Amino acid sequence: MLASLRAELLVLRKSKVAWALVLTAPLLTLITIYLIGFLEYVGDTPALYAQEGTPAQALEGLLPSQFNIQAIEQVAITAPFIVLGAVIAGGAWSRGTIKTALLAGPSRVRTFGGQAAAILTACALSVLLSFAVAAAASAAIRAYTGPLAPGAAGQDAFPPGIVIAESVGAGLLIAVTYGALGIALGTLCRSAAGGVAAALAWYFVIDGELSDLSTDAGPVVQHIYNAFPEASVTTLYFMFGSSGGGASSATYQPVAHHAAVAIMLGYTAVFLGLALALVRRRDIVTASAVRPPWPLSARRRAPSAGGQQAAWGGGRGAGVLASARAELLIMRRWPAMRALILVLPAFTLFDGYLEPYALYRAGTSSVSGTSPSQVLPAILPGQYLPAVLNNIGFDYTLPGTAAFFLIGALAGGSTWADRTIKTSLLQAPARTGTALGQALAVTVALATSVALTFAAAGLCTLLIAVTATGSVSPAAGPLPSPGRLAAALGIAVLVSLAWGALGWTAGTVLNSAAAAFAGLLLWTVIIQGQLDYYATLMPSEARVVYDLLPDAATNTLTLVDGQISYNGLQSFGQVAPLLAAATLSAYALACFTLPVILTRRRDIG
Repeated sequence: MLASLRAELLVLRKSKVAWALVLTAPLLTLITIYLIGFLEYVGDTPALYAQEGTPAQALEGLLPSQFNIQAIEQVAITAPFIVLGAVIAGGAWSRGTIKTALLAGPSRVRTFGGQAAAILTACALSVLLSFAVAAAASAAIRAYTGPLAPGAAGQDAFPPGIVIAESVGAGLLIAVTYGALGIALGTLCRSAAGGVAAALAWYFVIDGELSDLSTDAGPVVQHIYNAFPEASVTTLYFMFGSSGGGASSATYQPVAHHAAVAIMLGYTAVFLGLALALVRRRDIVTASAVRPPWPLSARRRAPSAGGQQAAWGGGRGAGVLASARAELLIMRRWPAMRALILVLPAFTLFDGYLEPYALYRAGTSSVSGTSPSQVLPAILPGQYLPAVLNNIGFDYTLPGTAAFFLIGALAGGSTWADRTIKTSLLQAPARTGTALGQALAVTVALATSVALTFAAAGLCTLLIAVTATGSVSPAAGPLPSPGRLAAALGIAVLVSLAWGALGWTAGTVLNSAAAAFAGLLLWTVIIQGQLDYYATLMPSEARVVYDLLPDAATNTLTLVDGQISYNGLQSFGQVAPLLAAATLSAYALACFTLPVILTRRRDIG
């Protein structure tokens, strides 16, 4: 087991994706909490105090007395730990290296134990770095401001050692549990890309949606939520207080402290036990051939009687269309791609309709104060288009842009990471035609996700309208006109093409879908939310740069039909609609062109 552990740690040390994921939580703590918080402290003007708080209020959460609270709240963003486990465990199966490890190792149990221990060690390192970064940053801010600064009184001493130890222990428990979940998902999917897709689906859909439903749908759902690990995570990071309020502040803790620890330990054992059972019983001889090759190779589709000329030569099956048909055939049989295409429809259905409808049927206000009378108009057909576009554009839990990016990244990255691009390019008459066929297939996948999203949301809102009002087009919220529907579909397709092309480019440039996924995670967790939040506060020079990014254009077009909000409208950075459409079109064109150029020039030997 020790030999397996050392070998896996060596692999992790050389993996850029692993390091990116290990550093996500520390960077999130440093940048979003301390760097941006400190800039607010020194730069806010009285005009911003109502929105950002006074300097004294901002300083309280940045000093040493609350460093453990700040660190564990960032560790509670569990996506990096799930993805880390899924990337390493799934990658060993998709690359076929698991076969060598299991055949060379003393036993499957000890080999798996070494791999799992290495992954969980990486998760623990991320937690320890997060606390170290928080401690160092808070001490530096304390040295800069001094003990007499407004808001600093009583905040300059670190918490007692036992509190720090408990905080670190809670953070380690969170990381280990979700790292074990990632190991189970990666082993189950036998693919880094598939494991990451499952990991993100768990984080965004299961944890996120179940948490929202627990506050809206009554005590039955609350009890179900309490049995899942997310409820215990909430307890573990709130048991030490809240940032700004300190250790004595009132917080929401769904389960008792001892119950949270027991639940997390139990899930860790279940996740690792499931992964071990799969490793022990699975056939490893064909471990590296767990899905059809991408793109379609001669092994899956041999040339017809006319030879390769009939398969790739002239006629209707030639060039781009033949390549696109081959890609689409594989997409239909690729579980990870199917899952990513269905993520946005499923999320829109749950987040936009099922959760609000559960609150409406409950007949009582939610924890956030939203009443059923506020919810019903938002789920009737009159708000169908803004509900869908809002989910596509900027939903805080899972922006549709992330789903589109993942589709493109999976298609572009897997073909290079698995070296299956070589088979396709050697079969086809021209690299350009093959790459354009891939681009066309990705476009079809993106459009399919958009169409399914509109269809699922449309069917759901019609059923709700009939159930609640007796009409499919009630006077309080009538169906949109065909022209508005067509315009909304066009906007959604344009957004999907821009972000899907960005994903395809990232996967191709990085030669890895998993690396592109990790990059998206860093962007979504650390950068995008901060940019959108501060866009309306940026100085003009910085705002010019922001306006050239796809975020502002996406916000503009997905808010063109209005904004669904139960608790007041929120402000997002936007640009002129024509400029937004032109910006996204330029991104789509450029990012679909660059991979074609790289495919033409890159060595495939």
